[in-house]
Amino acid sequence: MKQSKKPQLRGGSVGQIKSEQRIRNFKIAWIGTFMAGMAFSEAMPFLALYIMKISHFNQAQVSFYAGISYAASYLVVILVSPIWGEIADRHGRKPMLLRTAAGMGIVIVIILLSCVTNIWQIIILRLCQGLFDGYTPSVIALIAAETPLEERSVVISKLSTGYIIGGLMGPLIGGVLATIFSIRMTFFITGIIFLCVAFISFYGIKENFQKISVSPTEKLALSKKESVWTVPILILLSATMLIQFVESAIIPFVSLIIKDLLFSEHYLTIMTGIVSALPGVATAVFATFVGKMSSHFGTLKILKLCELSAIIIYALLGMTTSLMFFAGLRFLIGIANAGMTSMIQVLLSKASNRLSTVFSMSLSAQSLGSLAGSILGAYLSQFMPLNNLFYIASGALMISYVLLKKGGLENSTAPT
Repeated sequence: MKQSKKPQLRGGSVGQIKSEQRIRNFKIAWIGTFMAGMAFSEAMPFLALYIMKISHFNQAQVSFYAGISYAASYLVVILVSPIWGEIADRHGRKPMLLRTAAGMGIVIVIILLSCVTNIWQIIILRLCQGLFDGYTPSVIALIAAETPLEERSVVISKLSTGYIIGGLMGPLIGGVLATIFSIRMTFFITGIIFLCVAFISFYGIKENFQKISVSPTEKLALSKKESVWTVPILILLSATMLIQFVESAIIPFVSLIIKDLLFSEHYLTIMTGIVSALPGVATAVFATFVGKMSSHFGTLKILKLCELSAIIIYALLGMTTSLMFFAGLRFLIGIANAGMTSMIQVLLSKASNRLSTVFSMSLSAQSLGSLAGSILGAYLSQFMPLNNLFYIASGALMISYVLLKKGGLENSTAPT
């Protein structure tokens, strides 16, 4: 049979990866994202308590330094993630998996974080953590690169459930560990989990990465798909940032909003835990379903539908005075998030062949959104009722929706 003369893309073609190995890679990647999500979320909620334990700060100082420590890694991630992505596209994506998992496990490892004695050591190690963050974007880039375009919606949606489920279980496991052992030991165990992620990624994931040279003519044909500074990608990154901005501006105040809706504070802790978990539960349950729907109706259409739904839901959240209604709407937000987050990732995977660079830029956009949302939410909460944050969230997503609708993505990405 005569071979096709189509230009080969850098990083190898989908046909070079056997289906059996793709399935194995996906399973190991899901386990890795699950463990990474669990490890991160089991330790970070206790950061403020850890600072309080090793210092003599008052409540206001603990809150301030906890915020600084939490934001420190985001500042570094924003700057260095695109650099790591470019390296991955040039030299392979599996090394980036090992860098992130082993780096989180050793350098900050939260093993070293378990040995700190003052706040400045924590801040410095959190800055170091930013250098090695990004396991999930790296593994999504690897899996997306070896997955046919028509299957990416479902595969990426399924893969995202690993991190979400791990993130839901993490705080519970972390609380048990901190109770049985100590917060310091919890950080140590977290580091061990990241080292295990590095181990299974090294031995379980196989990447058939080949850096392929192309002719000047082929480079011209591929130039559009090689660029990461196109209008569609910038629009998708803006949408990613705004979605993360919305969540980061609201999440810190969920417990206070629930407190206002409860008749008695006796059940405040348990209700806060349940309501806070509902969006993640909904996202994990409906992510695969949303991915299948996008295969039938189109990725971009599902993304727009989910954003429009979120705009309405956030507006309703700002008006609700019932805890049950509030909880139900938070669950619906989780379903919308299942579509917004995963569909943007699918569209990004089709917008450029430099997958690692694109997903690393997405991580930077998420970090920027988290940083801006946390700061603005904390500032505005001092001057206005907390329910107004939901109206701001609705407005931010409206901007994202307009960008997606007017950005011409239908004609600027691969078929969706």
